[in-house]
Amino acid sequence: MKKQFFSALMCGAVVLSAGTFVSCDNGIDELSSRVSVLEGYISEIKAQLQNALTTGASITSATQDEKTGAWTLVLSNGQTIEIKASAGGAGGGSDVTVAQGEGSFTITVDGTAYTIPTGASVNSLVYVPEYSDGLVVLGNDGAKVRLLATPSVDVSKASFDIAVAEELKTRASSLLKVDGVASENGYVVVTLKGLGVEAGKSYAVVISMTSGGTTITSDSIIVKVADDFSFNTEEIGGVTIKAEYNPTEVDANGFCAMTVVGSKLLEDGLNFSTFFDVLPEGAKFQAAPNANQPGGKAQEKSGVIAASLKEDGSFAWSERPGTAFNENAERPGFLVYVTANDVIKAKIYVVINDELAGLETAFEGGRTGNFEAEWGGREKALQLGVNEIDICKVWTNYLEEITIRHGSSDDWFALWPEYTVMTAAEDVILFNDGGKLTLGDLGKTYAKGCRGIYWFYRGFAIYVPESFAPEGENFVDETGSYGRGEGYGVDMWMGQYNEYIYNAENWYNGCAQWGITLDEATGILRTPESYTGYGLRIAFDGGYEYAYGVYPFHGAGSDQCGMLFFNRRVAPDGAAMPAK
Repeated sequence: MKKQFFSALMCGAVVLSAGTFVSCDNGIDELSSRVSVLEGYISEIKAQLQNALTTGASITSATQDEKTGAWTLVLSNGQTIEIKASAGGAGGGSDVTVAQGEGSFTITVDGTAYTIPTGASVNSLVYVPEYSDGLVVLGNDGAKVRLLATPSVDVSKASFDIAVAEELKTRASSLLKVDGVASENGYVVVTLKGLGVEAGKSYAVVISMTSGGTTITSDSIIVKVADDFSFNTEEIGGVTIKAEYNPTEVDANGFCAMTVVGSKLLEDGLNFSTFFDVLPEGAKFQAAPNANQPGGKAQEKSGVIAASLKEDGSFAWSERPGTAFNENAERPGFLVYVTANDVIKAKIYVVINDELAGLETAFEGGRTGNFEAEWGGREKALQLGVNEIDICKVWTNYLEEITIRHGSSDDWFALWPEYTVMTAAEDVILFNDGGKLTLGDLGKTYAKGCRGIYWFYRGFAIYVPESFAPEGENFVDETGSYGRGEGYGVDMWMGQYNEYIYNAENWYNGCAQWGITLDEATGILRTPESYTGYGLRIAFDGGYEYAYGVYPFHGAGSDQCGMLFFNRRVAPDGAAMPAK
């Protein structure tokens, strides 16, 4: 590897001798000035290098001054970076090194390395027609397209793909493919192969090229498919699904289906090839295009499916799908192709057997409605400042912790300590372990990459403690007159429940402005140091999130577990309502 190395160690020294005296104040001022200059220089270099990485620029010219050792780097985006051999000797120990390797420079500033490729960054990819009609005629042997890349590019270090191929506004990247790339007489020559195109039709094609971390696209190319084009994109056969995945024929057009247990698709190192007894030589896998997926979630999540399945069959969800793709009763599942030599050999609907589907009643746990109760009753109160309340433990030990309960709250609380959710086969998803909700083995398996058990607010209000107003009297402040235990003019509640439980970004966060938090993972409620002992009413809920769905913990016929009052009856010494 060709390598040059330069280090600019920016340090300084103050030399004193018996024959020279410099004012202490002047020396300090000069040194401070030099440090400021150095800091500005280092910050500027870092900003320039980061900008180069962000914009995908490359180094088109790099020269080093033989006398000073300074470098001048010229970038493809027009930027010039000057790296000095010295920054004037101001102290601080800042270190800048430049190392030239094969095809890149690495500039290290204070321990942070910035690697920038060398060579001109292509900023133009233009189609150059060979014939006066501007058409590219695609036959059974494919077609070649000439592109002029400016500046020139080493095609062996670039990748090419079809960015757009459309006919009558119907887009599908599977219409054509890039089947080869070469450099000829200064042009980039891309060989196209027809896949899903039709004889006699014309297509608008845009080719993309990725080089040096930057992707650019060509202008539009009109590809005319020859009248005698006869490439067969489908030749169903040579594929056998293992019996354990319940292979079934869907229709006479070659579609079939297989059923896979939902947990199987969450396994580490999963490969779709393990689902088959027989595959053609050189078999590849791909998710069907969006338009060919079943209507509903499979189309909505087609990008997730495509990103999860690789050509070699390796599979891992690129993100939580949030659905098992079974809501389309007419055609459940998502569509996958098995191909060989660009020919589709099998069209398979992958149907997920979600073992946790249909467990709404189990998650309700026999509870109906919700609770309304008062933590601490008249016996204890949240103290000034920081308090921590584990709501699941409080609900479990409700007889000691919640001494005032309203309505049918006892029925709700009585079932909570025994809360266990199981499948029909009695596989445990989660259970109440003495005041802590805990995932069972199946619950852990399906919660891979998900939140699992989580907690959140459903509503929030501030209340005047009863002890603030003597019997028969009202509490009065600048906002008005309030009876014992009444609301204090702040009452914030969530909107539609489903909007929030399914979309974490929209979770209600009304308590945050008062510094009151609920830990999503543990269910621990915390008051801040600034808490002054006023009364609170907070509605709670929680849920179980797994790969293919979400279940709330609230009882049947409700949209929350319930509401707890804090300090409604009593308040600690020195308590005060919050400042406006």
